[in-house]
Amino acid sequence: MIVDSVAVKGEYVSGNRRRVLWTLSFVVLALALFFVTLGFGVFKISVVDAIAVFFDHILGNYVDPRADVYVWDTRVPRALGAVIAGSGLAVAGVVMQNDFKNPLAEPYTMGISSGAFLGATLGIIMNISVVPFVPAGSQVVANAYVFSLIPVAIIALFSKFRKLTPMSMILTGIAVMFLFSSISQILMVTAPSESLADAYAWRVGSLDRVRWDAVPMMAGSTILLGVLLYMFAGRLNVMYVGDRSVKTLGESPMFIRLATMILASLLTAGIVSYTGTIGFIGLVGPHVARIFIGSNNRYLIPASAAFGAAFILFADTVAKVSGINGLPVGVISSMVGGPLFIWILIKQRKNVWA
Repeated sequence: MIVDSVAVKGEYVSGNRRRVLWTLSFVVLALALFFVTLGFGVFKISVVDAIAVFFDHILGNYVDPRADVYVWDTRVPRALGAVIAGSGLAVAGVVMQNDFKNPLAEPYTMGISSGAFLGATLGIIMNISVVPFVPAGSQVVANAYVFSLIPVAIIALFSKFRKLTPMSMILTGIAVMFLFSSISQILMVTAPSESLADAYAWRVGSLDRVRWDAVPMMAGSTILLGVLLYMFAGRLNVMYVGDRSVKTLGESPMFIRLATMILASLLTAGIVSYTGTIGFIGLVGPHVARIFIGSNNRYLIPASAAFGAAFILFADTVAKVSGINGLPVGVISSMVGGPLFIWILIKQRKNVWA
């Protein structure tokens, strides 16, 4: 028995060490892609020179003004936006998949992204601001943030008056997603060409709008809400055993589900209100991380965040060099994420969610 306990302890320590190493590998990959993406864009500069501009600006050394504008003022905040968006959406995906025990749950299928798009469409096409006293340049962001929270508010309201199963919650989110998408489509059909182009760019997701003024808000909300969600990691692990077993352990599954879903929705809202609806990160990121890390949320959440950041950085780098003026990052993330998700399902089969 002593030998067995020692072997079990050694296996447990070895497994945790492996999870930490994989997480660090994702972090290193994201860090490398962060510097690589600084060398890609309309302004021609090598990756090495772009990195030199980055550090020279931080150290206060002389930097060519033109290179400084393109690298520090444009590409650095865009890269930081990619890190924030990728990590935040992946964490939201982990939490939602865990809450509903469904591998297809993510911010998009829960209606959060479609709500944000409807709010943005109202601001872009109809010039409507649902939040009073908001400056004209910020009404689209404010609208997107408010409307992205409506699907979760509807689910929470239904849950208060009628006991909803996890599947019922997902179906409610999908119903709201289709409703909001249809309204947005009607608005786009009647929109002038100039507004239509802006609305379409917002719909497919883009990091072009991320500048230094947006980074503090995005980073602050993502870090705060990400930490709060990580504090639920232990309770989220308990949710794997089913609602009845959770109750026997003295926990409320409905409270855990609603609390984490609201936090994940706020996390997503703080991102998509600036970037638009970037798809597949909340879906693919957790699945890829789960293959290497397992389902323990204490390790899965940070690993998914790191992989999500690396994935968006890679997609944005490809987007910059695609076509004459580049493509929105949401197009590339969907093109890469779709086949990758299919490969995961074929390769891992049922083990991908076990």
